[in-house]
Amino acid sequence: MKTERLIIIHKIILLAVIAAVLSSCTSTPRQSSSNSQLPVSAKDRNNKGLTIAQIAESMVGVSYRYGGSHPDEGFDCSGLVYYSHTQVGEQVPRVSYAQLAASYEVQHGDLKPGDLLFYRINGKPSHVGIYIGHGQFVHAPSSGKKVRVSSIENVYFKPRLIRAGRLYTNEE
Repeated sequence: MKTERLIIIHKIILLAVIAAVLSSCTSTPRQSSSNSQLPVSAKDRNNKGLTIAQIAESMVGVSYRYGGSHPDEGFDCSGLVYYSHTQVGEQVPRVSYAQLAASYEVQHGDLKPGDLLFYRINGKPSHVGIYIGHGQFVHAPSSGKKVRVSSIENVYFKPRLIRAGRLYTNEE
């Protein structure tokens, strides 16, 4: 009787952990507390990708928050992508699976700052980061962590890469 209870408790805990991991990055849209946009110089309009990468990199250290899409509230992975793109005037989907669907594919050898890296976590596309150059990307990893820079060669992320994509255009 006691062992059956322990087994049931372990199963419940395991299910809770699995649910938390599965929902760690994809989220529902959340209204941002501010709609302000950073000014984009004429020079940067010709390289939105670099500006997107710089904005994302400037968010390193901001706390992870499920559904977050603003530095004042924290970010989840797709919220960081959403915020970085909207700051340069790009309208993009809010959730990672929609960002994947909306992006056009970029070959690994053609990666440029601002391109997106989509990852399959627990069997489904559910994590996204922003390439910043030199084999590095910025992302909001998971609950309890902060926005950080990781290597695209990272032993955890490399085998989970689905594809790279691009959402921005350099047109005004």
